[in-house]
Amino acid sequence: MNDQLFALIVLLTVSIGIVAVVYLDQRRPNANFCELRQTVQKILTSTQRLERSLHDQRRVLNDAHKRISAVTKGVEKPVR
Repeated sequence: MNDQLFALIVLLTVSIGIVAVVYLDQRRPNANFCELRQTVQKILTSTQRLERSLHDQRRVLNDAHKRISAVTKGVEKPVR
């Protein structure tokens, strides 16, 4: 009985130690996670700039297409 009680106390102490280490480790900000978050933010910022640039170019091309097609439609009609 005495050996079982000693084993139980040791097991309980080790369990509490492991829980404390895991708890303290999770409270500390992880440097790798912060670096990963910053890298993702840089990629998203770059992607958003590219998307905005493409959107502006698409708008300009669409406006030019409307004006060019309006002019060519007028040229194609024969004058009577």
